[in-house]
Amino acid sequence: MTKLPGYDQLKRAGIASWSVLGAMLLVAALIWVIQAVSVVWPPLVLAVALIYLLSPLVDLFQRFKLPRIIGSCLSYLLFAGLLVAFGFVVIPVIQDQFAEFGTRFPQIVDDVERFITDLGTRFGFTVGTFDFQSILNWSSTFFSPERIQSLLNQVGTFAKTGMQVLAVFVLGPVLAFYILMDLPSIRRRARDLMPEKMRSELVHVASQVGRVVSGFVRGQLLVALIVGLLSSLGLWLLGVPFWLVIGMTAGLLNIIPFVGPLAGGALAGIVSLLFNDVATAIWSVLMFVAVQQFDNHVISPNILRKRVQLHPVFILLALLLGASVGGFFGILIAVPVAAVIKVVAGHFWRTRVLGESWEEAAEAVAPEYVPPSRESIVGRLRRAGPPGTHEAEVEESDE
Repeated sequence: MTKLPGYDQLKRAGIASWSVLGAMLLVAALIWVIQAVSVVWPPLVLAVALIYLLSPLVDLFQRFKLPRIIGSCLSYLLFAGLLVAFGFVVIPVIQDQFAEFGTRFPQIVDDVERFITDLGTRFGFTVGTFDFQSILNWSSTFFSPERIQSLLNQVGTFAKTGMQVLAVFVLGPVLAFYILMDLPSIRRRARDLMPEKMRSELVHVASQVGRVVSGFVRGQLLVALIVGLLSSLGLWLLGVPFWLVIGMTAGLLNIIPFVGPLAGGALAGIVSLLFNDVATAIWSVLMFVAVQQFDNHVISPNILRKRVQLHPVFILLALLLGASVGGFFGILIAVPVAAVIKVVAGHFWRTRVLGESWEEAAEAVAPEYVPPSRESIVGRLRRAGPPGTHEAEVEESDE
């Protein structure tokens, strides 16, 4: 049968339209599912982060012929040891700085009062005075018996929130431990559930997704640590009080893109105005600007963006959407989820709509990713054999 002129273009346009509609429906369904089972996601996300963080170490132990259960235990012990060592170095300094803050709190109140009074005098309006004793009197009035009783009536809500937080930090590591032990078997079973005709392609896309998520988890933690150390060092050199607390706060908040240096600069500027002078405040803000620029142009491009491959505009949009859907938790997972959607949607758009090969699609969606050939994927699947074989047990993980 003879095709009408423009038939191929019309067919491609139809496929593209249905693809966009299907993607929109899929995103809407995912948002609904996320909101419906929101209590499940925090421990699951923490478990996934621990898996991507510790799986290379478990795989390394497995190459030395150690069973995965022993490798998982050793990985947890090493990770816990690093956290304890870091705590022994950092926590005493933070305790001293908080003790210093408590000692200086009356001075902070007097300085704030003087600053507000001078500001009011300069602009021609009167500001009521207050001191440390007045704040104590106000606090005794604020926490009246009636208000305390009202707070006690809400103890159930606070307890529920506390239990949810505890569940996240207990269930997350437990889930990660069991998944790490059985990860090769889980991969094989997931491959066996895939349709035979699409198995090699789905494995190829899953390897890209795993690489993006692992790159974000490890890279973002490393970037946050570097930003925290650089910020703390800069504040210490400038003589800003509470330099470690402010620097570590900036590093921790840098897990959310663009937030860490902004919050750190604001805190450093306020503390410098209270305890030092205007010049120190300006230098503190400029130091955080320099740290942010160094992060944006040197650290993140070399550690993070080569794998995540998202434009800053799309990162901001993803953060806004994540905040509107899932609040603070949505902000934390917005960037990796956006990167995964980009990889999956980009692959199927280029292979189904544009007719490109897997290699061309992977080069466009994730330039740093070197895709294996279809033959190597199919051969690896055949070599894996049925569940329980020795070769499948020692198979390398796809990242």
